[in-house]
Amino acid sequence: MKKLALLVLVPFLIMCGPTNTQVRDDFKSVSEKEKERILKEMNASSPTKSVLIFTQGFKGEKIIAKQNDKNVYSGYPISNLKTQYAASFSFTNTSNLIINDTFSKEELVIETKKAQQHKFIYIKKEYKEGKAKYLITFSNTLRPLE
Repeated sequence: MKKLALLVLVPFLIMCGPTNTQVRDDFKSVSEKEKERILKEMNASSPTKSVLIFTQGFKGEKIIAKQNDKNVYSGYPISNLKTQYAASFSFTNTSNLIINDTFSKEELVIETKKAQQHKFIYIKKEYKEGKAKYLITFSNTLRPLE
């Protein structure tokens, strides 16, 4: 009986956690020329690079991203309410990326396997019932950033 209760409870707890993920390529994208320009500008043209994009819900909290105990990003992204864009950076997709939100004390992990399959990773933050919830979208489509 205890095992049955755990089997029912575990998926529910996972769904209620602070992070949800999805894979999407069905939204409006920039032109191929613009995409190549941005990738070159971000030094992310290589297949071993991915781009992480903070979208809506960021209000200037300190965000630190690390790979192999080295900082690859540290900043205070603020979402533009019109464009839903806050900040972005490229990273090597050959090892896990760990993102720490120092305000909410949450840690997000972008796994190597997922990052290697998708060029663009979008992170959306929203508050529900006073707690930060995150939606990570893996995609090969670059949405307009401006």
